[in-house]
Amino acid sequence: AALGEACFKSVTMALDAGFRKFDTAEAEYWYDQEAVGKALGSFFVPELIAEDPICSKEDLKVSTKIPPWELLSIDHIRTRAAESRETLLGFCDVPILSEGNNDGVRGGESEETKSLKYPLDVYYIHAPKCWPGWHSRCDNVKETLPLREAWLGMEAVVGLDHNAERIGLSNVHPDELLDIIQFVKDRESSSGTANGANPPPRMPDVLQAYADPLRPASELRQICEEHNIEFVSYSTLGTQHAMRSGSNPVLGSASINELAKSYDRSTAEIVLSWALQRGMSVIPRSNKEAHIRQLANLLFEDPFLNEEDLAIIDEMGNDLNEL
Repeated sequence: AALGEACFKSVTMALDAGFRKFDTAEAEYWYDQEAVGKALGSFFVPELIAEDPICSKEDLKVSTKIPPWELLSIDHIRTRAAESRETLLGFCDVPILSEGNNDGVRGGESEETKSLKYPLDVYYIHAPKCWPGWHSRCDNVKETLPLREAWLGMEAVVGLDHNAERIGLSNVHPDELLDIIQFVKDRESSSGTANGANPPPRMPDVLQAYADPLRPASELRQICEEHNIEFVSYSTLGTQHAMRSGSNPVLGSASINELAKSYDRSTAEIVLSWALQRGMSVIPRSNKEAHIRQLANLLFEDPFLNEEDLAIIDEMGNDLNEL
């Protein structure tokens, strides 16, 4: 939601409101992993004891993304994931004592302190490649891995390093997602198990993509449904339109505003409820406490839009007049 101290405050407000799931990224200038990690640590560390590991107890889930300019090698992808996990969740690691034997002499036992790593929830590829204007780091990017080879590194993050529980893709086209699915299937049919330094093939667990009522990412969502991949929507409230044109045709839509009045809800609550009831996960951002608490209430309550009104919002994706 912000950088530096503003990011720290936003994460703390979200924690106070009851949120335990956070999404960030490694791309500097847009995201601040260090501030996120500090906010989480400041909130939980006072209660962190080995006998009662607070991060597991609270079911804390943090996801992040490797940017396209860092897809330099399989080893580099694994290193970046390890570094991000440490920055964001290193405070969650639980110390454990392992008994060893000095030189094999009976009675010469020593205790070595180790830690049980607390993994990221999802580690994403932020985008398969750079495109002009996306980020300043894309202007003079080095040669990076093709998406299939980069996916091998992602599989190692989960299957060998255990630095994340799940892996995912972001900002891909339908054909790119289908190609990774086929790549995994081909290897599953020929091997399917870990072999030495190679982890087992793994399907994308999650896909993160831009989706709102006017641009609902229908094809990507259909692929995800067919292959049991979680679909996470970003910019669900129409912020992509606002960034490009200065106006927001989603929250400004007559249909959305009429529904908000009918349900006595905000326009944001209407749009987010539509996304949730249509099977999407959502990751809206805010640095305003009132908005954060409003969203927390929405996520923890029962769905409220009826099917007829959901269909009205669905129709916005086919109605260019809404733009």
